[in-house]
Amino acid sequence: MSPAQPTHLRRVSRSINDDSDPFLIPSWFVSVTIHGVVLFLVATNIQSCTGGGSAVGEGDYRQVGIYVKAPDTFAEKNSPDAGEANADDAKANADPAKSIDDTTVQDLIQLPEFRTPTIGPGTAPSSVGATDVGDLLKPNGIGPSSSSQVPSAGETSFFNIKDSGRRFVYVMDRSGSMSNHRAINVAKAELKSSLQSLDATQMFQVVFYNTGALEMRQPSDKRKLYAATEINRTIARQFIDTVSPDGGTNHMPALRMALRFQPEVVYFLTDADEPQLTAGELAEIKRINRGRARIHCVEFGVGERLASDNFLKRLARENGGTYRYRNVARFVK
Repeated sequence: MSPAQPTHLRRVSRSINDDSDPFLIPSWFVSVTIHGVVLFLVATNIQSCTGGGSAVGEGDYRQVGIYVKAPDTFAEKNSPDAGEANADDAKANADPAKSIDDTTVQDLIQLPEFRTPTIGPGTAPSSVGATDVGDLLKPNGIGPSSSSQVPSAGETSFFNIKDSGRRFVYVMDRSGSMSNHRAINVAKAELKSSLQSLDATQMFQVVFYNTGALEMRQPSDKRKLYAATEINRTIARQFIDTVSPDGGTNHMPALRMALRFQPEVVYFLTDADEPQLTAGELAEIKRINRGRARIHCVEFGVGERLASDNFLKRLARENGGTYRYRNVARFVK
């Protein structure tokens, strides 16, 4: 048996453990009350934070922190012109093809005409006739005679003597007298023009002579005819430009050289009356030629042509060729 407690201690112990005492508050009630107050405060704070964002209603917050005010869509929708604008937008969206007037489209696609230049020779102007081409080719007013005509396909012309074939040789006098009246310049220009009419299927050779003969020849080449390609015609023009008139005249070495190339056409030009080819030399040329080449002769002289016969007329006649005379006094200055 436990010792007896004092009276006042027994009263306190009984009061603490006695739940029926109206003056005492249970501990569980206090805990519930405190937690309820805390939850109420937390809920109130959360509601106030979330409700503040929706109260703005006039714009958006960008990630960079700049506030952009939205346009007053209400004012625009209620403006007097809003109905017409919305109707136009709806019409354009419904039929995009009709949003632009057809006449405007036609005006937009009407581009101005541009005449692009033709690459290459092109067509000759309508004001230039066949007899004018020779004048167009004259460098510094010196060139083929104005009576020269444009040759047709497969043929060429030299001082208005037209001929066709596959093998051509030009024999040109370059003696000192060819410097008179600028005769050498006229002869060179006509020669270049004639070569330009040849094509790559044709062959040519150029022989200049005074007392000796000088043919067109590349350092590494043997004596031959050259195909009339653009590069070979260019080489020929360069060769022609290097030739200057000088010395005396001897026709035979150049004519013999020309016939060794076995040409079909020979164009022979000289301004020398002397020395003339003798009857024996004319016969030798005819024998060597054997009728294979047509030898055309062009004579440069001063004054009007004489009616008398000469060795150039006979040379052309005996070898199926044509004779032409040119008065050097009439050459363009």
